[in-house]
Amino acid sequence: MKINRNTRISTLIKENKETIDVIATVNKNFLKLKNPILRKVLAPRVTIADAAKVGGVNIEILIDKLKEIGFEYESEDKIITNTATKKANLKESTQLKYIQNLVTLDVRPSLDSGEDPFNIIMKEIKILEDDQTLKIINSFEPIPLIRKLQSKGYVSWTERPEEGVVNTFFKMDKSKWVDNEIEEVVKKSKKNFDDQLANIGDNYKRIDVRQLEMPEPMVQILKEIETLKKGEALYVDHKKIPQFLLPELEQRNFEILYKEIDCNHTKLLIYKDN
Repeated sequence: MKINRNTRISTLIKENKETIDVIATVNKNFLKLKNPILRKVLAPRVTIADAAKVGGVNIEILIDKLKEIGFEYESEDKIITNTATKKANLKESTQLKYIQNLVTLDVRPSLDSGEDPFNIIMKEIKILEDDQTLKIINSFEPIPLIRKLQSKGYVSWTERPEEGVVNTFFKMDKSKWVDNEIEEVVKKSKKNFDDQLANIGDNYKRIDVRQLEMPEPMVQILKEIETLKKGEALYVDHKKIPQFLLPELEQRNFEILYKEIDCNHTKLLIYKDN
């Protein structure tokens, strides 16, 4: 099979299951792709170029490893620009003009404790002033986050000051930010959580994912909705509204309602309208 830097990891895995072990030599976190549910969610979104950047290695190294298991690399006459990383190669003089009133956020402790730093980052993003720049310190390049914010007009670039440390910078443009985006997605249904639960009656499956570490809550929920019968709903006890899950549910035509109990407990009701 012929590949290039823009070939999706999902395509490689479909062609050769050894792909997972090969890219795991770059970053062991890729071993999580052995989970079929997680693979279904993540692999279609990550290209060979993305995987190399996440792993912090030159793309040629990853391509050479893929060649060892039978893939054939072809150079692209016209390379598709990856919007998630197009600012990463800005010259230093260009980068410096964006760094004004720097706000620094180290998310490594959150990740080490199994906590999703997404909410923390988004809170910081929303309160940034026009002349401020957010610096996120992480152990890898947060490509999904970069894509999400760049699509809303944020300028971003990364630096690797030392091995195992990645600094990602975001310069915001308030005029392009959509407030309460998450709430809009969840609340677009006019239905009430309790009313809908009453309508469903006993026709639901209930799971509690509050004690699971990331990304297992999302994996478990996606696994359960695949087995739902017609007219059946999934009732989930979660710590919070799972932002990264929302587009996946929308893509599968599921609706989601929620009810906040306290800061560490949110009830979710996931279902399809008949």
